[in-house]
Amino acid sequence: MQLPAVYMEAMRIQLDGRARFAGNVKVEFQIRGQAARVVSVDVIPDTKSDEIARDLYKQLSLVAGGDVKLKQSGDRITFEKANKSAPAFSLRIAYQSIIGVSFLIDQD
Repeated sequence: MQLPAVYMEAMRIQLDGRARFAGNVKVEFQIRGQAARVVSVDVIPDTKSDEIARDLYKQLSLVAGGDVKLKQSGDRITFEKANKSAPAFSLRIAYQSIIGVSFLIDQD
């Protein structure tokens, strides 16, 4: 079952915890009117949430392009439209198998 995409002008991903075991997270990023892109981050045991956020930020920065500004601070990644004419965008967790780490996607 595929959930509908929710497009917003500003969002954030907040992580918390520490990976107990090796795992993976896949985040789907989509700009309205464009194809969705999935980024994947693998983690090893004892990886802190701020390290996972840093790796997600690096991957998402590559696919976001110039229409979306990203910032990372600790275990939080914020996204906002680069300018008023830029299209809205969507984020969602496509897959998550990291035990011990929680992921929150919310409007910023």
